[in-house]
Amino acid sequence: MTIGPIGLDELVVRTREARDTRELLDLFNDEQFLHFASPRGPFASCDELQAWFEGIPCARKFEIVAVVKDRAVGFGGLYVLNEGLEHIGWIMLGVRSDFQRRGIGSTLLRMLDVSAHVFARLQRVQLTAFSDNKSAIRLYKKAGFSIEGRHRRYFRRGGDFFDALTMAKIFPDLAGWDRPASP
Repeated sequence: MTIGPIGLDELVVRTREARDTRELLDLFNDEQFLHFASPRGPFASCDELQAWFEGIPCARKFEIVAVVKDRAVGFGGLYVLNEGLEHIGWIMLGVRSDFQRRGIGSTLLRMLDVSAHVFARLQRVQLTAFSDNKSAIRLYKKAGFSIEGRHRRYFRRGGDFFDALTMAKIFPDLAGWDRPASP
């Protein structure tokens, strides 16, 4: 196992495919992911996870995986909202605990950022982070996200309730990009 940042020759980021479901099940059921990032319990099967992916309500979606040596070790999703909120995207991000702190999360986040701003032409992206997930909050702040609010007693872990933070990033207006420059 490589220690430190993943080399460019080792990391591949590509669109999520059905063949990734088994390894993503491992990620979404990873003890650290469940503790710091998931308000729900573990998924029982690949079929249940696939049905969950398919059931995410959105107008458009961009889902990517980080692959190291043919193994999906990270996931990033950008979900464009609908019904009058098509200018907003919701981001979901996760990296297997044994592959964290190697630049995979920041790489996925940068790719989602470009997808949101340039390709989807969104005005805003947002996400929810558990208030005790300090490393994720640091990553999001470093990427330009600001804390907009605190949801008190948002999720339950065991018998206790914990807060979550809503974080967002506002993009500059791209209105003039598709028009020719003025003389």
